[in-house]
Amino acid sequence: MKRNLSPRSRYYARRVSVSLGIFILLLHMTALPVLAQDVELDLPEESGPAGVQQTQPSLGKPEVKPSHEEKPVSEAAREAPQETPQVQYERRPEKGLLSNISGHLLNVLSGDNGTNRTAIIGRFQISGEYRERRDGSSQLENVERLDIPLGDRMIFRTDVPFVNFDPQVAGSTSLSGLGDISAKLGGQVWARPAFTMFLEGQMVFPTASDPDLGRGKYQFVPGLTFSIPIQGLDTVFIPVVQQTFSFGGDPSRKDVRYTKVGLEFTTPWANNLWWTSIEPDLYVDWTQKGKTTLNLEFEVGRRLGDHFRVWLRPAV
Repeated sequence: MKRNLSPRSRYYARRVSVSLGIFILLLHMTALPVLAQDVELDLPEESGPAGVQQTQPSLGKPEVKPSHEEKPVSEAAREAPQETPQVQYERRPEKGLLSNISGHLLNVLSGDNGTNRTAIIGRFQISGEYRERRDGSSQLENVERLDIPLGDRMIFRTDVPFVNFDPQVAGSTSLSGLGDISAKLGGQVWARPAFTMFLEGQMVFPTASDPDLGRGKYQFVPGLTFSIPIQGLDTVFIPVVQQTFSFGGDPSRKDVRYTKVGLEFTTPWANNLWWTSIEPDLYVDWTQKGKTTLNLEFEVGRRLGDHFRVWLRPAV
């Protein structure tokens, strides 16, 4: 059924229609940003598993980036195998360290027994040597020796000999008395576990109470001694080079000038309770146009507690 409206009613109806249309248009424009936001969530670079919400940083607090020290676990796991060669490289010097310890121990043991001439150790020694000479005479020499360390690398030594000489000739008598006193000053000029060099200078004084008990000349004896541990043999190799010069003293006595080269090998045994040594000594006498002679000496010794040593040293 139709109902005719008056002109005034039609006027108000058009205004309501226009207002309703404007309201719908404004409502549509207001909803557009929400739809645009929904579209942005579905962009390919920000898409992800369904139901997972992305965490947005809070306002006013900047995002904290992990430092270089705080590496992810996966990255640390990848770098772990690279540390293995470094650990192996640090272990390589162990062989050299053990070698140095072994060489140092051999030097200490031989020095403590009194057989290493490069050692700086204080001691008092009494020794006796019986010698048969080529002319048929015999000599017994008793020496009192005192070693006094002067610091860690220097030492002073003095030898006071008492000599008994028997000409072994019918109608002659033996002689006894003081021999030629000597004093030596030496020091380590190079000290390493595997190599030690000892430089010395010795003075011999013509203090013998009888001409047959000494040489009657002042003598200067420079020398160079080395200590070289041989670990494979548990032995210390001790080469010695000495040169003797005479000067002053009795002008009627013969000059003294000769070179000595000694090669000593010392080995400790039975936890260092025993030791053995072998030493060939070569002498070159320059007053007799370089005439040479060779002595071969052996030694066996034993420790008697912490402070005493006893040894026997035969030679030919």
